[in-house]
Amino acid sequence: MEISVIGINHRSAAVDVRERFALPNDLAKKLLQAIRAEKIFSEALVLDTCNRTEVYFVSKTQQDSLAHLLGHITQLKQTPPLADTSVFYHHQGLDVVRHLFRVAGTLDSQMVGEHQILGQLKDAYRLALDAGTTRFLLNKLLHWAFRVGKRVQTQTQLGRGSVSIATSAVELAGQIFSKLSGKTVLLVGAGETAELVAKALLRSGVNELIVANRTLSRAERLADDFVQNVRAKNLKAKTVCPASLDEQNKVGPELAGPKAEHGSSTGSQQSLRTRAIGLDEIPAVVGGVDLLICSTGSSEPVLTYQNMANSLRHENHPLLIIDISVPRNVEARLGDLPNVFLYNIDDLDMLVARNLERRREEIPRAEAIIDDEVEQFGKWLNSLQVAPTVKLLQQHFEQLKQAQIVRYGRKFASSEQKDLEEFSRGLCSKILHKPITFLRDLTADSADSEALAIIDAIRQMFDLDTLEQNE
Repeated sequence: MEISVIGINHRSAAVDVRERFALPNDLAKKLLQAIRAEKIFSEALVLDTCNRTEVYFVSKTQQDSLAHLLGHITQLKQTPPLADTSVFYHHQGLDVVRHLFRVAGTLDSQMVGEHQILGQLKDAYRLALDAGTTRFLLNKLLHWAFRVGKRVQTQTQLGRGSVSIATSAVELAGQIFSKLSGKTVLLVGAGETAELVAKALLRSGVNELIVANRTLSRAERLADDFVQNVRAKNLKAKTVCPASLDEQNKVGPELAGPKAEHGSSTGSQQSLRTRAIGLDEIPAVVGGVDLLICSTGSSEPVLTYQNMANSLRHENHPLLIIDISVPRNVEARLGDLPNVFLYNIDDLDMLVARNLERRREEIPRAEAIIDDEVEQFGKWLNSLQVAPTVKLLQQHFEQLKQAQIVRYGRKFASSEQKDLEEFSRGLCSKILHKPITFLRDLTADSADSEALAIIDAIRQMFDLDTLEQNE
């Protein structure tokens, strides 16, 4: 009985090949159900992300496992078989353990240090639990992997500092302001990069977000997605509908318009307000903004000195502008205004480069943690063999016997010492006979998950690991 993994990832195959074998939505669940129904694998788990599809399984035989799994996947997806299967990797035993620990520790990620993989791994584990395809070995392995991932996070700097432009912009703002909670942010643009910025802003705890875009409907969608994410985090959120410029001028820099409440208003939940506006409304609201992040696909400046300077010149509080557009969408002259602090993508490139270098320096420390944990898991796995466990169990009872003889032997005459020894030895043998026979019969063929779980329970029950360490 051995743990195995068969998979494909960003290192082994191009994206078009990975797409053919991706298992999004309910396909992973269907594969697990099929595996459980046929009972060829005693345990299984499917990990599917944008960069990898992997099946971890426990079985007594490894014969044609790759062909078997690929057959299931091609049938589920209704795709033709793959002629070249060399893009798939197949690890067994401790190689699987090392691979999974590196995945959990983000060392096998396309972006080393991005710890969202740990959440994806936990989601995959929940799915396997719901499908009833994880038992003793995978349960132990997955919980161990979660611990490894956490250890890498807490004992190294591998995940510190963003290495994407979108999140680096928010990181830079957080460094300048100390914290972003309580700040009002204007996000100019509603494309893919702007969505990443919005997610980073959500994690940073901003209180007010205005989304400006040339197409208002896209800005509204991003603002609404932001609110939905807040609701998912059980925060209090308010969405403010677009208001006319006249209404904005009446209320000054505060966000205006009729309010639609979302979420609960009880407890100490974070209050959040979001709003969508057109690009032409930016000058009217920028005076009440602390941070402006610009990310559009425009080939010309969106925020020019001509249309923005007048609004900013009359404001006393500082405005941080971070332009991550290429080409730049914020005219450089705006940075000359006394209350405006302008950064562009070149500034962020330096931050990203420093963070990448910091992460590279931490890789050896993370690898050392992986090596240590693989060694410990290997020792635990080896401890589940029957013969060493029987031997330790016998040693444990021998120690108990000797301890009791030392304690009570002086109450018996010298002529009775031999009888006491024989009695104690016979009693221990009687007690151990059935457990030892049970253990040997349990794994007469090949250990399955239940057998290993029983051995593990016995070792814990009699603290045999401590006895083994003291030998």
